[in-house]
Amino acid sequence: MPKSVSARLFVALIVLSGLLVLGDAAFNARSMPTARFAGFLLVACAAARLKIKLPGLTGTMSVNLPFILMAAAEMNALEALAVGFVSTLVQCLPGSRQKFNLVQAAFNCSAITLAAAATRWIYASPAVTAMVPSPALRLAIAGGAYFLANSAPVVIVIWLTEQVSILRTWLEMFQLSFPYMVASAGVAGISLTVTQEIGWQVPLVVLAIMAGIFFSYRRYFAETAIRPAVASLELSASDGARAEARV
Repeated sequence: MPKSVSARLFVALIVLSGLLVLGDAAFNARSMPTARFAGFLLVACAAARLKIKLPGLTGTMSVNLPFILMAAAEMNALEALAVGFVSTLVQCLPGSRQKFNLVQAAFNCSAITLAAAATRWIYASPAVTAMVPSPALRLAIAGGAYFLANSAPVVIVIWLTEQVSILRTWLEMFQLSFPYMVASAGVAGISLTVTQEIGWQVPLVVLAIMAGIFFSYRRYFAETAIRPAVASLELSASDGARAEARV
């Protein structure tokens, strides 16, 4: 829980807003979730467990974004928001040596719920549909709105807690996640183009693609973390060689 009172109030606002949006979708749902939705949600949760620790940030990034975008485009409000909320909750589940942070999980799940709602609203907007008839391109635009709606609460909490530059923090987050956002929107857009209905094959293919992206990201960040240590060792070895040469 953030120590700053203003940060606590903002976290509470996001959690309350997300729960209200999810509750409204459940109250106005006209049909019960189907087996197709249950299978899709299961694969989305599996993708959510493939998470990467971003350097300089306390949170993680998982590869469940294409599933959230596809759900926002193809499913009803309750199903789309449930995919975002539940898969994010699965992402927040700690490992064997970690503790579950209820406040952080509630904030993350609510922020993703609000972002998914914004994505669905923009994708289905008559004005956007009239200007951008292509579903894939429209989903890419909605994906940009998703990133803004998702990153803004996180950056604001960091600003309220640590008093750092909002713009600089957001740009760092954007730089780290932009390739992943483009890949996710591209995979989701292609999925909408090649099939009219999300069958059981589509989530599995998307999961395989995103798993490849996950391992690439993990290897890249692992090498990035190792480089300073290697440089330090090389510098120490060089200093030792100089000292021996002087002797």
